[in-house]
Amino acid sequence: MQDGHVEKDRITKEQFVKAGKEILNLHEVNDQKKYYFRLFALGKNALTKDDSRDLVVVCYALALSLSSIPYSQFENSEGCREAMVNSMFGIQETISYEDFERWMEKHCPHLFSSVHEWVLCILTGSKSHTEEVTTAVPELDHILKGHYLINKTVLWCMTISLPGVYITIPKPTDLRTQPSPYAFVSSSVQDLLQKARLPHCQTWNLLYNSNDHGLSMNRFSHHVSSYKGSCVTLLSFEAKNLYCIASDCGWREGSRRYGNDQCLLIQLLPIYRVMQAGPNMLLWNEYNREMKKGIQIGRDAKSLILEIPSEFDTIKHYGVTCKLHRVEVWGCGGPGALEAQVKQKQWEIKDTQKHRTKKFTLHQKSESWEDNPDKQLLEWGGISTNHSYR
Repeated sequence: MQDGHVEKDRITKEQFVKAGKEILNLHEVNDQKKYYFRLFALGKNALTKDDSRDLVVVCYALALSLSSIPYSQFENSEGCREAMVNSMFGIQETISYEDFERWMEKHCPHLFSSVHEWVLCILTGSKSHTEEVTTAVPELDHILKGHYLINKTVLWCMTISLPGVYITIPKPTDLRTQPSPYAFVSSSVQDLLQKARLPHCQTWNLLYNSNDHGLSMNRFSHHVSSYKGSCVTLLSFEAKNLYCIASDCGWREGSRRYGNDQCLLIQLLPIYRVMQAGPNMLLWNEYNREMKKGIQIGRDAKSLILEIPSEFDTIKHYGVTCKLHRVEVWGCGGPGALEAQVKQKQWEIKDTQKHRTKKFTLHQKSESWEDNPDKQLLEWGGISTNHSYR
């Protein structure tokens, strides 16, 4: 690339080596952003909408390539990608690097991570981090078949936006026997390269699917309660809206707002954007009669973004009631969080049965009024219980 245009002729070996060294020396994330922005802008200082469409498609395709997932240009995935372009530009026809950087930092900080790793793999001839640590699992197969709200594009969009708490990263001990092919890359970049990747989501577990389990608060509560790990919830509702609620501490029923610093609310369709982030974003009340029952999403209780009533058939979007179509909840805490949920539910079942048995036993022992504990309590209070009735 020279003087703002693309050279059509083949490059020489020396030119290739020079360009390769330039990429290998991109140790800082900001340097990578600038390099790839100018690459897709064809050397100019601004991206056009067509440039940005190419950028999004390439980032998506290379993420799939690293994950050994086939890419097809005919798949039904243009919606999310076009939503991302619209979010990037708004009403503008071009976008400068400064505006692009601000947009990327807020909405999808890991956009270029898969691109940079793919380039490193090509230049070094090494296996990607993905190939070294991942194995296929049935859940990922279902995602790829489009059985759920999460398809390949939606999953990619979430992984370039979600913090690391939602993406399961192999522990250092898992890689101790294999030298890293990126030993020459700075630690901050190595950390980035291991995030925002589809295969890391194969440890996600489907906790609740309204199509299979039924669209009701009772079914939702049964399947998501007692799960202590982070989770993502997809809401599909009227006007082709698709939202992602990322909770860094699962779903908690109670009368207080909750959520930690890594909670996010992402609108995936019809426009892609992180709507809100930060603590105390969620409220789920089922039992407190003095408060409105249902689920509230938004840090400001007076200006909620989403609100689902206890009937679980509609959703309020900025106060406008819409028909709720589908709900999915995916646990991101890995096998450990799922096992802990199963054990907790088993304990709750046993505890309930224990109390039922105890109550039944007390009832059997108290069949005679003379042996009933209530009779003794009344007599201690000075009330005679031995009078006869006419």
